[in-house]
Amino acid sequence: MATTRPALIGPESLLESDDRPSAWTPPGAPHRLEAAVGSRNDDGTLTVHHYFSGQRRPDNPWLRGDAISTAALGPAALHQRGRPGSAGHELLAYLPEADGLICYAWAVNDPRPLRWRRLGPVDRTPPGPRRPVWDGPSAAREWGTGVVIAVATAATRLRGGLAQPGWVQALVQVDDSIYHLHRQVRAGGVRWLRHACLRLADHEPVLDARERSAKVAQISGERDTQPSGSGRTLSSSESLSGVRGTDLGVRFDHAGRTFLLFGDTHWSGRPWLGTRDAIAEVRNPDAALPEVRFHGSPLSLRGGLGGRVGRVTMREYDVPLDAFSAGAQLYGFFTSNHFRHAQPMGRSVLARATPPVPVIAPQQRHRPVRFRPLATFSDHRFVNVSVQRCGDHLLIWGTGVYRADDVRLARVDLTAPAVSAGLAGGDVRAFLDAREYWAGPGAWSPVDSDALPVLSPGAHGELSVRWVPEVGRYLMLAMAGPDDPAGPAVILRTAVQPWGPWSPRLRLLNWIADGMHPPDAAQRFIRAFADGTDPVGDAVFRQQANSTGAAYAPYIFDTRADGDRLVLRYTLSTWNPYQVVLMRHRLSLAELVGAGSAGMASQRP
Repeated sequence: MATTRPALIGPESLLESDDRPSAWTPPGAPHRLEAAVGSRNDDGTLTVHHYFSGQRRPDNPWLRGDAISTAALGPAALHQRGRPGSAGHELLAYLPEADGLICYAWAVNDPRPLRWRRLGPVDRTPPGPRRPVWDGPSAAREWGTGVVIAVATAATRLRGGLAQPGWVQALVQVDDSIYHLHRQVRAGGVRWLRHACLRLADHEPVLDARERSAKVAQISGERDTQPSGSGRTLSSSESLSGVRGTDLGVRFDHAGRTFLLFGDTHWSGRPWLGTRDAIAEVRNPDAALPEVRFHGSPLSLRGGLGGRVGRVTMREYDVPLDAFSAGAQLYGFFTSNHFRHAQPMGRSVLARATPPVPVIAPQQRHRPVRFRPLATFSDHRFVNVSVQRCGDHLLIWGTGVYRADDVRLARVDLTAPAVSAGLAGGDVRAFLDAREYWAGPGAWSPVDSDALPVLSPGAHGELSVRWVPEVGRYLMLAMAGPDDPAGPAVILRTAVQPWGPWSPRLRLLNWIADGMHPPDAAQRFIRAFADGTDPVGDAVFRQQANSTGAAYAPYIFDTRADGDRLVLRYTLSTWNPYQVVLMRHRLSLAELVGAGSAGMASQRP
């Protein structure tokens, strides 16, 4: 397809290193992926950076290394030379520049932090290994309005338990965004699945909210270490319930009560619980400082779904997503089977609470809150979900692979034949059969592969969508993507219809500027320094204790009208401290609906 956008990658911009990641790596194990990715300069040239990612764990991130060239006229071709494991093993990058084709080298095993060395002009790029054929997705069902510009492929040692000789990995440039995909062979079929986003290039203007979000209080943990804070949390969760630290904090209301679902939780004095998830009840949720009471035992998904594939796991990344009521019953969505098929968060599972109303007892150490898994909901487009009951329909916004996918929309008519009766009896076949996927304006399809993105480009993980009657709109909270022009931000969008069109992005919080380095240091609530001098933060587990903080997983807690403003409260995870905080943001109604918009009129979902 014709385009004026330059290629930032080329067919040979990706490879798997021949060098084993460590001396103890077993033969045949996957090695590190290496990539060369360009970004446009103002003069039309490219700055090409070295990116790399381990394959030992599916959640190993892509990291950006040094710049290889700052004046390239086109994408790089990567090669390697020398004996693996030796000092002579090097990565080579061939780049067209003004004075010809230039070779650069990087010593893989040199312990000193050397930069790429310019070796000089060469006549041509040497022949490399045969590259796998790209037969992946390029249509709107995958990329929305985006256009595939260039692709790089590489064969790797990664198996993922699928009994195949090696997965094909690919970097795909969509407009100016760069995604990593892998090719799965499953049950005799082939599926390309997004694995990560290296760079999200959303060129839509980002609007700044007139005010910044402010932290109200720390919800979980025993002590709030913010310098200007009171020192107490809303839960005193360690002394009362044995919860040292946790994340997420998804609100749902059921049977006239308010609850919060938490993700990977660390329990005091009970290491055998690992990172089992938690639940809490919120007393007086409308209060300025609501009381949060954690249950003293974790969530439990008891019962399988049949066969090896049916096993539901409760390890790290296996977390609760959201919940809804149908009749007197409570249903929840959970991620499960993290690392299955070499991907983070292998699928989402629909489960039912037993009993229907959770019993929350802070001192209860031996009685978990149980959910019974009913069915796999999705292993592709709806692995992370946010759900909203609107009249007779359950609306389900979903993203696929964690922090790498667009947002899509599904719905279920809960009045459809056999749906309610089936749910009440624990049979969800009619519920699953009643799913419809938004396939474009005015179109719904029963086939999930027809689902179109309601927003693109995207690199979403957790998201939160709720209908807000005060403004007659849906509000969506999410985080900005990697290398996003919006920066490290909490982003808000609104829409009158659940599929959009969604408003331009409104930046509520820059968590580095506002959470780590605010003008008043006493307002800092995210650890900014990992050298032992920072009093903000905690030491819940080793990996977290030795790092700075971050912000992720914003979930809408509540909204209320206040004159010509909307007060939005949301939960936010901060990594270090490994806790959940309650945030508040005051938005003018004009910011939400647009000046002169007729959207202020009351509208029904």
